[in-house]
Amino acid sequence: MKVILVLSIIGLISAEPPVSYLPPSNQYGAPSGSFGSPSFASHTAAILRPNAQYGAPNQQYGAPDGGHNGGGYGGHRGYDDGPSEPANYNFEYHVYEPSYGNDFGHQEARQGDVAQGRYFVLLPDGRKQIVDYIADSNGYKPKISYEGTANGGGYAGAGGYQGGGGGSAGYHY
Repeated sequence: MKVILVLSIIGLISAEPPVSYLPPSNQYGAPSGSFGSPSFASHTAAILRPNAQYGAPNQQYGAPDGGHNGGGYGGHRGYDDGPSEPANYNFEYHVYEPSYGNDFGHQEARQGDVAQGRYFVLLPDGRKQIVDYIADSNGYKPKISYEGTANGGGYAGAGGYQGGGGGSAGYHY
């Protein structure tokens, strides 16, 4: 009984005084005008009405011809900066992390208007899909091949990772 009395007294002593809030201020009031007011409508009409000062576009120049002076990207915003160097580059990356079932990469080389490359990815059924390609003025020409044999699902054999579960048995062909 004494413990309850002591706790009650401590609770009363440590209680915060009640907070009182003032009523909201009327200093600012409601906004003047509304979306249906004549002043808003006249401003909107002025914004949406075309300005007769400029007239229709001139057809004298036409569309860009797309020429790039032997490859690369000569020019800026339709203006020709003169002859430019043909595009020449090589790049390659490879990600191999068998504990997560990752094995993918890409390699490409470009000389002028011809790009040749290869990219590959490890499929969920355990095979590696490989795409060898050439891209030139005649378009993109891929040759798709596969390494390994399908194992029926998951990434078995790649670090023991078995895929995402859910009853899925990987890709079927």
